[in-house]
Amino acid sequence: MINLPYYPDLMKEFYANFGFSTSVTLSTSVNGKPIMMNYATLASILDIPCDGTKSWSNRNWIEEYNFSKEECVHSLFGEHAQLVDKMYSRNLTLDYRFLHRVVATHILPKSGGFDEVTHMEAYTMFHIITGRRINIPLLVLNHMKAIHSRENARLAYGNIVTKILLHLCIELDEEVHHALQMCDKLGKGTLGRMGFKKHKRLGTWIPRDEDSDRIDEENEGDEDTEAAQDQEGMASAVESSRVFTSSQFEQIMQAIHGIESNQRNIAKELKSIKSKQSRLERKLFEKGLIGNEGITHSSSPEDEVKDHNTDIEDLGDDDDDRMED
Repeated sequence: MINLPYYPDLMKEFYANFGFSTSVTLSTSVNGKPIMMNYATLASILDIPCDGTKSWSNRNWIEEYNFSKEECVHSLFGEHAQLVDKMYSRNLTLDYRFLHRVVATHILPKSGGFDEVTHMEAYTMFHIITGRRINIPLLVLNHMKAIHSRENARLAYGNIVTKILLHLCIELDEEVHHALQMCDKLGKGTLGRMGFKKHKRLGTWIPRDEDSDRIDEENEGDEDTEAAQDQEGMASAVESSRVFTSSQFEQIMQAIHGIESNQRNIAKELKSIKSKQSRLERKLFEKGLIGNEGITHSSSPEDEVKDHNTDIEDLGDDDDDRMED
């Protein structure tokens, strides 16, 4: 990421002075200094590759022999997705939604919402996903021209324009500038703005409206309900967040360990309940309220020892119960 400030007045001048250009070049001027660039020049300034497909279309699907729009849609939205006029990011999986946000803010920046996926955005995403080369510097130049041709368009690539001006040694010291905004940075905050939150225990990203904290917040006495909800929450997290852990295998193993941990906790609670039942029966027997046949006997001497140990551990619990009463 280019972490440079942007200069709003110079940006306006950069876009306003667009002059003669071809499909691979762009001309403008800033502070009276002429600027002529092609995609190779921009690639050199940004220190990025300049190879790959050079196709561009501002409104329609690109038509070229080695690209299938049907294959593109199926790759992004699933094998059963239909080819429609408008595509929406809400129908993408989490990893592809994040990729779309990257494309729509850094490669082909746009103003307004990010719900719609344009043909050019889908085309760019498809090349990134499949590992096909695409000429990013030429995409940037063509998108700059598209911005210039629209009325009241948001001027994009502020930090790239700054890098171009620095490369051309244009004086910037006396110019008003602004730091890179948070919305222009990619990271955890981006996922938060997209409506996701991190599952505390699994470490994966899930939709914010899913109750990932219910496992820790519910009453410990509701073991069965808690275990069922825990499994449901983990299954949802695994399904909706495939690329934000080191691997799918590790994520699945985390879910399995979580289920096993809950099962162990339930087993401990059941043993504690059984122990309390035995103590209560002994007390009732000592008071003559029940006969010897009503006492549940331990299956082994070892269980008896564990029961006595539990008696000692539970003294504090009895005190707490009396205080609550």
